[in-house]
Amino acid sequence: MVRQMSLFSEKLPYKYIIDSSSIFSQKDNEPHRRTVYRGLWKRIEKLMQEKEIVTSSEIADEIKDKDLESWLQNQQCVILPVDESIQQSVTRVVSSNPKLVDFKQAKSSGDAFLIATAMEYRLTIITEENQDSPYKIPKVAENMGVKAIDINELCQIEDWQF
Repeated sequence: MVRQMSLFSEKLPYKYIIDSSSIFSQKDNEPHRRTVYRGLWKRIEKLMQEKEIVTSSEIADEIKDKDLESWLQNQQCVILPVDESIQQSVTRVVSSNPKLVDFKQAKSSGDAFLIATAMEYRLTIITEENQDSPYKIPKVAENMGVKAIDINELCQIEDWQF
């Protein structure tokens, strides 16, 4: 079910929804470390502030790193809540892709919520998860009709050059 918008309502600026794997990739021991890729993160932050990059409440809840929690808040990143329609989409995502959720894990996985929110708002997912695994966000999203890209692809789409 897609949200219906009034003829008079403004078009939402949202284009992308970011996964925790991409947010974590700015840490010092990660591939897109902020200490090296400052310009990249400034551009990502600008898209967050312009409400083009958002995330879901379940993904925001996965971030237990105080610095990253603070960073997300400082960017005034829109955090989309889970509503009934998204919950129904989560059920469809998990029913179609039961291996997306590892029920043996003690922590909750926001992956199904990320994909369902992307479906609801027609967003492209930004994730650093394995593009080839049938049980990870990129392939599951593709099977659900949602595009998933990584940060490098975001740079290409946005025509960012460094």
